[in-house]
This record gives sequence, structure tokens and C-alpha cells, in this order.
Amino acid sequence: MRISFYGVRGSIATAGEATRRYGGNTPCVAVEVAGQQLIFDAGTGIRGLGNDLNRASGAGQVHANLFFSHLHWDHIQGFPFFGPAYVPGNRLDVWHVRTGDDAPFVRNVLSEQMRPPTFPVGLEIMGSELCFHELNPGQVVRVGEAKLRHAAVDHPNGCVAWRVEHEGHAIVYATDLEHDPQVPPPALVELAREADVLIYDAMYTPEEYAGIAGPSRKGWGHGTFEGGAAVAEAAGVRNLCLFHHDPSHDDGFMDALAARARRRLRATSVAREGMVIELGESPGRAHVAAARPTVSIAACAQ
Repeated sequence: MRISFYGVRGSIATAGEATRRYGGNTPCVAVEVAGQQLIFDAGTGIRGLGNDLNRASGAGQVHANLFFSHLHWDHIQGFPFFGPAYVPGNRLDVWHVRTGDDAPFVRNVLSEQMRPPTFPVGLEIMGSELCFHELNPGQVVRVGEAKLRHAAVDHPNGCVAWRVEHEGHAIVYATDLEHDPQVPPPALVELAREADVLIYDAMYTPEEYAGIAGPSRKGWGHGTFEGGAAVAEAAGVRNLCLFHHDPSHDDGFMDALAARARRRLRATSVAREGMVIELGESPGRAHVAAARPTVSIAACAQ
């Protein structure tokens, strides 16, 4: 499996020199597994991913699977700028878990943000084949040889964490979640059990979360590196990757946070735009590179 980070920032995009090294785009993570392209969330980072997919395909077709953690704006706002969705002959499968009977449908939410007066063209202008899949809690998804499971996490309006499994490897994408930093949620621990990589929302420092530095962030739906380390230790995770960085945390702040987090758990990295994690031949071995990926695309029969 190959994990590529296209957007790592939370809440709102933060372009500028102060965030150049870690990146300012909102969440989008691509996972290439056994020839299939899996995308997690459609923040502003998905625009760059779309450009890479179009370049990699040449005159060929792009087939990708887009999995949403939830439908807050910073996780959907890049969708209208995902280039492959406008190309006839391409296919995009969109997956969403309805966490309650009153939960919105993903197609309706994506369509609503592409209506005047907030956007000039509608969802119908997208020329690719768009297939929307609404899942029930606990429903398992198979894309080619990959198996995907999910678990609900605590976040306003609902959210799920995703696990991708293939040939003894596993990665977990767990963003926009909150829990007592000392008490890992059992469902998340089980989802992350023995994962090679846990991508985890560590938006706040422990002091920010507790209200020691500014107002308390308790109840805001996000976590800390201490909470991530606790989940990783309880689940036997091999590599923890901190994600969903606060828009006020510039590159210097993130450098200091990274050093502090590694003192808490040595096997910790901090997500940056353009970072690639390639899993080794045996579970637990991971290599982190700095360059953007060259993504190979294969057709996926449904």
C-alpha cells in the first residue's frame, strides 16, 4: 500500500509562507492498493490529487473510490475542483456511512454546495460516471482486493474512521474525533488493532485541549497527540501519523509539536503535504518519502 498526503490541515485552508512546509490544504489522503485508487475525504487537497490522476492516466480512464469520514465543509469543499469527475469515461464511486436515520445523503450535500449562489455550476455538469453508495453502520466494503471497515468516532454530527486491509497490511484513517486522551475508545482501538499506520487527528496540544492555553477545546470534536499515542499503544499500532493540523499552527509550531510527540511515542510522524508512506513487504515496515507520488490507475469492476 502507498499512502499519499494531499491535504493535512483542519477547518480551513491556510495558504502562505508560514505553512509552506507542512501545507495548508484541507483533508485529502490517497491510498493506492493493488491497483485501486482509494481517496479519503475531499478537502481542498483533492484538486492536486485530481491533477496527478489525470496526468498519470494520459488518454486513459480514471476510476477512483472516494470515502468520506463525514460531511463537514473542510472535508467536502474541494469536490467541485476534482478534475477527473468532469471527464466522460471516468468513474468515481463515492462512499458514505449514514450514522443515523436523520443523517444527510452524500449526494444531496455535494449537490447543494454546487448550487447558486455559492457555486456557478451544478453536480450534473460532471461528465464522469458518479456512483453514490450509502452504507449502514458496520457494513464492510470490498474494492478489488482491498477490504474496508469503519467505526464511529465522537464528532459533532457524526463521523467514522476507516481501515484498509490488504495482504496482511492495514492502515487506519481516523480524523475528526475526540475522546479522553487517557482512555482510548474501544471501538477505535479494535479498528486500529495491529495497523501498520494510524493517521490520527491531533489538532490541539494537550494545553489547548484542556484550556490551559486559551479557551478549552473540550467538546469541539478533535484530539491531541497524547490521545493518538494512547490509541496506538492500546491497539499495537506500528506507526502513528498526526493529521488535521490546526490552521493557527505554523511550520515552526509544527516542528516543535513533532519533537514533543516523538518524546511521547517514538514511532510518530507528522503529516505534510506531498509526504508518501510506502508499506514494506512485511507488516510493520514503512518508508516515508518526500516527493509526490506517480499514481498508477487500473479499471475496477463493480
